[in-house]
Amino acid sequence: MPRTLKLALLALVLLGLVGGSLAWFAAQKSVTLTIDGQVREVSTYADTVGEVLDEEGLEAQAHDVVLPDLGAEVGDGDTVVLNRARPLQLTVDGVASEVYVTALSVEEALDQLGYRAEGLVLSASRSERLPLDGMALSISTPKDVVLVVDGASRVVTTTAATAGDLLAEQGVTLGATDRTSLYPDQPLLAGMRLQVFRVQVSEVVETSPLDYETVETEDPEALEGEETVTQEGVEGEQATTFRITVVDGVQTAREQVGTTVTREPVDELVSVGTKERPVAASSGTVPASADGLNWAALAQCESGGRPDALSSTGKYRGLYQFSRTTWESVGGVGDPAAASVAEQTLRAQMLYARSGAGQWGCGHHLFD
Repeated sequence: MPRTLKLALLALVLLGLVGGSLAWFAAQKSVTLTIDGQVREVSTYADTVGEVLDEEGLEAQAHDVVLPDLGAEVGDGDTVVLNRARPLQLTVDGVASEVYVTALSVEEALDQLGYRAEGLVLSASRSERLPLDGMALSISTPKDVVLVVDGASRVVTTTAATAGDLLAEQGVTLGATDRTSLYPDQPLLAGMRLQVFRVQVSEVVETSPLDYETVETEDPEALEGEETVTQEGVEGEQATTFRITVVDGVQTAREQVGTTVTREPVDELVSVGTKERPVAASSGTVPASADGLNWAALAQCESGGRPDALSSTGKYRGLYQFSRTTWESVGGVGDPAAASVAEQTLRAQMLYARSGAGQWGCGHHLFD
């Protein structure tokens, strides 16, 4: 090959190489890349924003902010912004949620979330940086709550997160049995009413009588209808324990918890007559007697033979003018003047057998 031809071919090759290099360099772009506020310049041949990020090893997530969008073309001198989102475990006045922010600090996060009020109580410093993997943040906002304690009601402006926090903030101490209208861990919201109920539980003992039993025993020697108390009954006593619940000074419950007999009752013993009563021969007539005494003559002298006769003083009564004391001493019950002729004669005979005819002023008529 002639020398001139070789030189021509070499020149063409060199020209191609230089042109390609110039074209390669001409396609390169300078892009300003801002990642979470950090700015740097990068050189790239990428055509879109997404390609630029790929070259830098960055992958945009769902909540990230990319400007312009991933499909936008980039030219020399353009700026690409990537603000990466951070998960925030947010609790506001006790209500929890998960949010995403692109803020780099707690202060910026509050601004993005719209919490700009004064007096917020935060679980972290406003200047604290937010890590890329997020953090937990609690916010307590000022709120007006009605607080009722010991009968006094007032409106309290507080940033306490829960009912229990508010009580602690206000220096309210609960007794072991006290109750509140809200659970201690219940989140506080504006306009809520928190009432403290002072509860006192005590036990009282009350005594009451315990009735005795009446035990009757048949007495064949006493007439039917006659009853004699041989042992007086005595009431016992029992103690009953009640549990009393008082809420804010008002009794709300009374529960019986037990009863104990403190003194046993004593039974009353009664002797009841079963002997058949004698029957009079006729109404108002003194019955005949086998004892040889003239009871009709005695009755005629004492009372004019009237079974219901009363002395002028009312002390002596009936056929034989018994006093009540004497009548009862021979087993009589009630008013002698109201008893039958037969019973009055029977009691008179018993009195004679015990004390003789001298019991009557007309006693000598028994022998007529």
